[in-house]
Amino acid sequence: MDSENGLKMNLCLNCRRRLLTCVCEDLRPFDTASRFIILMHPMEFKKEKVGTGRFSHLILKNSEIIVDVGFDDNKRFQEVLSDQKYQSVILYPGVETIDLSQADSSLKLGNKPLQFFIIDGTWPCAKKMMKLTTKLHHLPRVSFKTERISEFQVKHQPMPGCLSTVESIHQVVKDLNQLGREHTANQEENLMVVFRKTVQQQISLASDPSRAGYRKKPFSLPESRKISKKWKDRLLFFKDSGE
Repeated sequence: MDSENGLKMNLCLNCRRRLLTCVCEDLRPFDTASRFIILMHPMEFKKEKVGTGRFSHLILKNSEIIVDVGFDDNKRFQEVLSDQKYQSVILYPGVETIDLSQADSSLKLGNKPLQFFIIDGTWPCAKKMMKLTTKLHHLPRVSFKTERISEFQVKHQPMPGCLSTVESIHQVVKDLNQLGREHTANQEENLMVVFRKTVQQQISLASDPSRAGYRKKPFSLPESRKISKKWKDRLLFFKDSGE
């Protein structure tokens, strides 16, 4: 179909976004010593608006997406978890985590290349996925400290410091370069280039009056939004199997 409406109904088979907002020409894939396993919730897999986990995978050559809710019985998850070439870790907050922003963190991670398991879903979904996947519970948890504020303007973050999947991966790669465990020569910046483009696409589409059916109101500025009261009392992250 030649019309714009026809284009909108077609998906790019690579980035899984509508052809109108395809980002494939902006992708600059690069290799890493570390492997990134993106554990994606099925609802996240079906989205074609921003999908930060999907294009993160397309940019990171040494990465893979596995879709499920609880992964303990997932065959592919079991295979990558048992791969002895890598030291497996989970990027997830916790009381006891290895802070990648600290210079001594590399000593705590061993000499093998790292394999990062990264949960991709809404915050409540990520917590459920972590809780159900008991085989993740014994893995070392890694995190990072950063002052950066999420640039995910089209999505409301529950609290300061919460970053999207692609922003988290970007920060991890930067920290690994500081630790001398990666040498990506700033190629990781492509993650943010593509992310910013997809966010701006969504803002532009939502503010276009000719697309009344796309969104009822344009996106508001992040600083003008109020944190929902439910987040003040909700335990956002999974602590342990007895929670």
